[in-house]
Amino acid sequence: MNKLAITIKTIERPGVLSQITNMIALNGINITYTHLFVEKDGAGSIYMELEEVKNVNELVSSVESAEPVIKVEIHRSLNDIYGKRIIIIGGGAQVAQVAMGAISEADRHNIRGERISVDTIPLVGESELAEAVFAVGRLPRVVALVLAWSFMGGKISHAVEKMK
Repeated sequence: MNKLAITIKTIERPGVLSQITNMIALNGINITYTHLFVEKDGAGSIYMELEEVKNVNELVSSVESAEPVIKVEIHRSLNDIYGKRIIIIGGGAQVAQVAMGAISEADRHNIRGERISVDTIPLVGESELAEAVFAVGRLPRVVALVLAWSFMGGKISHAVEKMK
């Protein structure tokens, strides 16, 4: 298997992410995406999408042998499951109308085997909208941003320009 996704549940403490990423890198595996979050029980979860994985069983055994690791699970990647991501940002009523069209169009593509997901965030206020536009660049799998708003000047225009 060349590409896969892995979730590693660990004891939550400093240095765990570094230890695991070093272990993966030493095996010649490339990390293409990672997300780390702390759970309520004092554990951490590390989700990674990997490529250049030559031996899945060897990878799992290696990671499971690390002292802070509690559990390892292998998955399909978020891209395989959710596919391309379209983000719709704007005023509430406009977002709702645009989302209806985007979801209908995504459904037509998904029926044919493509994977497209649609996320929305209704916001009010120029600063809030501009901040959300800036943040889209930090989201994974985004292929399109739709601005659903009757007023798109000032800070929002500057945010869009900086994304280019």
